[in-house]
Amino acid sequence: MQSSLIGRVWVWPNGRTLGLLAVLVAMCYAGASQSNGAAYLLCFLLTGLAIVSVVHAWANLHGIRIAVESIPPVFAGDEIAGPVIVTGRKGRSHFSVRISASGGVPLTLGDTIAPGSPSRLEVRFPSSERGHYRVVPLHITSDYPLGFFTAHQRVKAAHDFYVYPAPRGSLPFPTTIAPTRQPRDGVRHEGDDFGGTRMWQPGESQRHIDWKAAARNPVLLTKQWTGETDEILYFDWAALPSLETEARLSQLARWIVSAERGFETYELRLPGRIIRASRGDRHFHECLRALASYAEPVAG
Repeated sequence: MQSSLIGRVWVWPNGRTLGLLAVLVAMCYAGASQSNGAAYLLCFLLTGLAIVSVVHAWANLHGIRIAVESIPPVFAGDEIAGPVIVTGRKGRSHFSVRISASGGVPLTLGDTIAPGSPSRLEVRFPSSERGHYRVVPLHITSDYPLGFFTAHQRVKAAHDFYVYPAPRGSLPFPTTIAPTRQPRDGVRHEGDDFGGTRMWQPGESQRHIDWKAAARNPVLLTKQWTGETDEILYFDWAALPSLETEARLSQLARWIVSAERGFETYELRLPGRIIRASRGDRHFHECLRALASYAEPVAG
């Protein structure tokens, strides 16, 4: 979790404020036209309560702290789920607080945020564009105490997360391939021979672990197969000159997703950066992060 930039608390009228004003005007008119002291008294009492409620509405949001936990990466167009921890001001409770992210649905944090008892929730909001984001913009609101005014606070919660390019495109895998120098890990094709086992590395698929051996040995081992059909797929930015930037990134993302699902070995080549051939969860996300944070070279 990282620190957050907390904005000022602002209190603004809402739709119910107009109803309150209409009632106050009617009472004031009744008191003036009929010399009714009770109407004047009630009008002044409601006006005082409304003014006091503005102060309480401001104080209800003042001092709230926000922290965002790890946000898993998503593809552009998918919904982002951000775990959020809300902590109240020391020695003070907060009531009827709602929180939302840009474009997301506001969520109510129960009835009360008690001192020393952080509240947890998951805000969801759409991901419109790919990129490497470092801030989660949040909006906190509350109609407490009487509902005649709404307190607002903007929060910029610092946290890194990635939105990968949407995997789109209809082009087949590139024909530029080369034999691998390493055996295929756990993927057997016709003609392949069993090549023994090796230690399993974090990030690799678990479906090829030798579980029978794991029952006898605490060290996880994965099966290897060797054959003549092992290949490296080269996903090269320069091989897609007819596509615009975002279309290229989406096509490369689709190739990466398809190659990983097929347990293929692949290499990603971008202007100024090459991610060497490999496969597995770690390599998969490294390639997609490179696509998400890609920026056009600045012309000199």
